[in-house]
Amino acid sequence: MRKRAPLPGLSYPAEIDGSWTISDYPGPRQQILPDPEESSFAWARENPGKWRYFVDPTADKTALTERNTIGGWHADESGGIQPWLNPAFTPSSEYAQREIASFLDLAVWRVDYGFCELGHFIEVFSRSELNFALLDDDPEGRRGWPFDSYFAEHTGEKVLHVYTSAARLGPNVNPWLRRTVSGRVILEEVCTLERSVVTVDGDTAYGMQLQGAWLARWWRQWQDAERADLAAESERSESDG
Repeated sequence: MRKRAPLPGLSYPAEIDGSWTISDYPGPRQQILPDPEESSFAWARENPGKWRYFVDPTADKTALTERNTIGGWHADESGGIQPWLNPAFTPSSEYAQREIASFLDLAVWRVDYGFCELGHFIEVFSRSELNFALLDDDPEGRRGWPFDSYFAEHTGEKVLHVYTSAARLGPNVNPWLRRTVSGRVILEEVCTLERSVVTVDGDTAYGMQLQGAWLARWWRQWQDAERADLAAESERSESDG
């Protein structure tokens, strides 16, 4: 297994903060790794530079891979323990206590529990198809985006409810009202509107509610970083040539 540098440290719980940037790690929502005991620190003092890993207890023990590794402890040179969460960890639905049926489901879970930075989440969101339902009184969508009428009337917020799968729209939604849209379109057309809010699987226990201004800003940051990476790669290619 490749050794990745530990994270600076983990705290919990944490809500997504609009002041964060794409390099920030939200969460974890709850404690993931066990607290070290005195015997753990004794191990760290005797094994500087070594790792102790933790794996998904629901995984098949005969076929463990990097994807089953939740994270670990890294023993530093002073005998301390640095926690690390594996960004490649792919939880079973049993471990996650939710269905992980798409890359976006996985990205939502990972960002919710501190396994990835916001930049990864916003990239996956932009490349995913989201599901939503048109309003009963506007079945052809002539009025534009189907913002939640309650919030529009009482708070003035433009709240758009989207779901990572059609099944999560719920059984009572008229199938003729179901639509899909790319995350990129939401980022560029909805999130740029004043007082917009996007909920992802919002009526579930693990739903997310995000201010459109936050999402739009993270999307701009991700695009700027992507352009900078491409420019740097182009310069390296030219210098190598």
